[in-house]
Amino acid sequence: MSTSLKRPLPAALTSFAAVAFVLGLVLALTGPSATSAAPSKMTNGCNVNARGIPSCGAYVGGAYGGNANVAPWERSMGKKLGVHRTYWGAGSVASAVRTARADAANKRVPWVSFKPPHSWAQMANGKGDAWARNLATRMKSVGGPVWVAVAHEPEGDGDMQVWKRMQARLAPIMRRAAPNLGYSIILMGYHQFHGAAKYRLSATWPNTKIDIAGFDIYEKYGVKKSGRAQTTEWKQFNRAYFIPIQRWAKSKGVAWGLAETGYSNPAAARNAKWPRVIYNAMVAHKGVAFSYFNTNLHSQANWKLSTAGKKAAFKALNRAAPRMR
Repeated sequence: MSTSLKRPLPAALTSFAAVAFVLGLVLALTGPSATSAAPSKMTNGCNVNARGIPSCGAYVGGAYGGNANVAPWERSMGKKLGVHRTYWGAGSVASAVRTARADAANKRVPWVSFKPPHSWAQMANGKGDAWARNLATRMKSVGGPVWVAVAHEPEGDGDMQVWKRMQARLAPIMRRAAPNLGYSIILMGYHQFHGAAKYRLSATWPNTKIDIAGFDIYEKYGVKKSGRAQTTEWKQFNRAYFIPIQRWAKSKGVAWGLAETGYSNPAAARNAKWPRVIYNAMVAHKGVAFSYFNTNLHSQANWKLSTAGKKAAFKALNRAAPRMR
């Protein structure tokens, strides 16, 4: 703070002017955070609340490489993405905030995953409270809505009841610190509807306000599993996932979307227009985001938009989809 700001106000200022001076100073010091919670609209005319949830329609976007700059991808399509998925370690908050700020400046909604700085049990017991509050406070200043998840895809990583307690502790801290932050929980999808009882939503969903439920569901037609035959059946997205997700999300008052999705090259060879089909089905069941996993990092198949057919299909979908104004 400069020394000039420490001097007493000039005596000539009236009380009204003094109040205006102070208010202007506060706004100058708080910067983008003072307006980051303002609602917006989609290009289709639908409202978007302060935490980035659209009242109708759905964003299209995705992950790109290892948190790579999405500008080249966008230039190849002639239109910017509506949502940008990134992944960060607990110590990479500054980098995540810089990326989120760039996303907000380009009217993308950042959908950001973090690894927690401590074990689930330690986080649930409060050891990560300061980290969570700092993260949210810094995200408050990015200039637009941001969605944050901690410990996404937890299935198989530990005790889900401990993970549930961690989520119940973190969500109120972050939402209270940043009115533009939508707290997100991201799960794999299969386990919740077709797996073991310990993963069911009735057992693992925390009893606190969550803004966005994300599900990572892929079309694995033609994918060879380790030591097993090639998958020859198409996934029934509507019946197996979208219908039960819509019913459950409505009961919880939570928005939902595909936090990761993709289709294999064999699937694209049979139905290159798969992204538009699944997007339309998702929107019909009130999903608000379609995030394509445009990378082969940590992948069991070639999800990347690497063929001409896949590139053209996603380009057409992105160009037709609404985004924030």
